[in-house]
Amino acid sequence: MKGKGFINLLAYFAVAFIAVALILTKIFSAFPRLLSVASALTLIAQIVAYSITAVYAFYFAKSKKHIAWMICYVLFVIAIIVFFVLGVI
Repeated sequence: MKGKGFINLLAYFAVAFIAVALILTKIFSAFPRLLSVASALTLIAQIVAYSITAVYAFYFAKSKKHIAWMICYVLFVIAIIVFFVLGVI
């Protein structure tokens, strides 16, 4: 499986994780201790979704001739990583 096929597979799993997390959140709402399973699946889905978006954005920035596109891309990705990690902690 090459580039685009792998990204499509990751997107499929991200959608699956989101669906399962939403279902589990609804089912486990009566059992607060079990909500951590749904939260973990949501976290995994977010990581996969952000990764897919970052990969496609990289190819967009790479296709532009001016270096400012790539510099902005790198700064945006760093901001996403920092604030995502700060939000999880």
